[in-house]
Amino acid sequence: MTTALMAIIIIGLLAYGLERNRRHSERPGSRFAGSSDVIDRDIERLSADLRARY
Repeated sequence: MTTALMAIIIIGLLAYGLERNRRHSERPGSRFAGSSDVIDRDIERLSADLRARY
């Protein structure tokens, strides 16, 4: 009985945590927290490295 109760509690807490995480990650930040036209410099470096090698 106690094992089943503990399993139900753990599954409930896991479901709660996953749902809470999903709700918080829908919008990964405020729209006013910086610009959205950021250039990804990693892609630029990778493409420059590939062009230099080949």
